[in-house]
This record gives sequence, C-alpha cells and structure tokens, in this order.
Amino acid sequence: MYVAASAAVWVFILVPVLVIWAVGLIDIFRRDLPGGTKAAWILIVVLLPVVGTVAYFLLRKPTEKEIQEAGVRQRHRGR
Repeated sequence: MYVAASAAVWVFILVPVLVIWAVGLIDIFRRDLPGGTKAAWILIVVLLPVVGTVAYFLLRKPTEKEIQEAGVRQRHRGR
C-alpha cells in the first residue's frame, strides 16, 4: 500500500510541479529581461521552487507578441 501511495505522489504531484518549475526557468532564460532582474528571478525560483515559480507567473507581464496573439485569437472567436 505504501509503495502505491508513494508512486501516486510522484506521478500526480511531484512530476507536474517539476515540469512547471522547469517551464518557469526556461521562460525566464528566454525572456528579454535586464540582467539583474533575470538573475534575481532565477535565484528566487531556484531557492524557492514552488513559491518562486508561482510568484514569477503571477507577476510576469505578457510580451507584445503574446498580447498580439491574444488579440488575434479573440477576433477569431468573435466571428
């Protein structure tokens, strides 16, 4: 019973958390942020993986490209 519960924790909780953490780090590296800001976010996300990643995604401002793509999607839905 313990082994099954342990496997379920890995599959349904820890793996998704690790994936979201990795996506957050990749997004930070790909984004055009000033050097100090980028370094600070990397440090926060590495030292506080769950809280730092959630904070990053909540405080992250969309890029111009993301704003334009959202507008295009919205116009296509309105048709």
